[in-house]
Amino acid sequence: MSGEEEARWKRVDDRLHGYHGVGLADVLDCVGYLREEGDTVIAGGSLAWGLGNRLSDFDVVIVGAGTSPSRVPLEHWVKTLRVDAWTRSHEGVARLFAHAAEALESDAPLQGSFGTQEEEQQLKLLHRLAFGLRVDGPPLEGVDLAVARGLLAREYAERARESVLIARLALDAGRPLAATTNARLAVEETLHMVLARRGVPFTGDKWLQERLIGTAPDLRVHHDRFSALPEPGGEAAFVEDALALVAELGGRDSGADGAAWSAPDLVLHSPGGREHFLVAPGPGGMWELSAEEAQTWRGLSERDEWRDCSKAETGLLVGLYELGLAGLAWDKGVK
Repeated sequence: MSGEEEARWKRVDDRLHGYHGVGLADVLDCVGYLREEGDTVIAGGSLAWGLGNRLSDFDVVIVGAGTSPSRVPLEHWVKTLRVDAWTRSHEGVARLFAHAAEALESDAPLQGSFGTQEEEQQLKLLHRLAFGLRVDGPPLEGVDLAVARGLLAREYAERARESVLIARLALDAGRPLAATTNARLAVEETLHMVLARRGVPFTGDKWLQERLIGTAPDLRVHHDRFSALPEPGGEAAFVEDALALVAELGGRDSGADGAAWSAPDLVLHSPGGREHFLVAPGPGGMWELSAEEAQTWRGLSERDEWRDCSKAETGLLVGLYELGLAGLAWDKGVK
């Protein structure tokens, strides 16, 4: 290990001892049955970067030449410390980073580019492998920090683009709470993007403020400025200020070009013609619509594509978006 790695190893070890009375050697003993000689153990997550607390899990990834990949983390306990262990092969790690590099080169949006939802979830391992602490074993080959950082920056740029659009549409549709919450979210997503571009290791959404305090105090003022939603009457100014900051930090003014609405598997039922219910069989929910909203939905249902929507259509779709029943599909990613 390098001197920097050894110092970090000791800091994490001391932190685990302070919280749970166990150390990294104890963790290695616990997961030893999953390892072969020459396998590498990487610790990732908040505790590996000096964050977290005594309630935080400790995540490790075991990588070997012939290691069988685990579909879910394997849960262990070392005294009061929960250890979640993932296993991967060298070939699987190389394939994951190659796939990530291809996604970065593509013009398509990142969302959906990795196949199934389960495969997208495995991207968390990419960040753990790239930014984690090598607890034991040889250095991994094929781990590309530039790809990991580029993937993070682009993912959060695309998230911010959508949050900006929803904030604008919600404000125009008279939905101030949706507008302000999405504007604040866009700021946070943009801050994550800037941190990734600066090379700050990824530690997850919930540690953003701590990350700013420790590594980017110049950005903390922006976070604190939008951490609380405005009082009634101040929503429009809050949204405009937030979106102006996003454009400044991100270097672009996000627009609606290339975005289309979708709300699959929703069915309108109007029993007796007096009441109107939008039914979502998948999540198992039912929502009552007004007569005007029902008529708007019927108009949408007659169209093949939902772009350039009217104010009434946008208001209905933003409301469904808040409920997780509608989404946006983008023609291109952010490069």
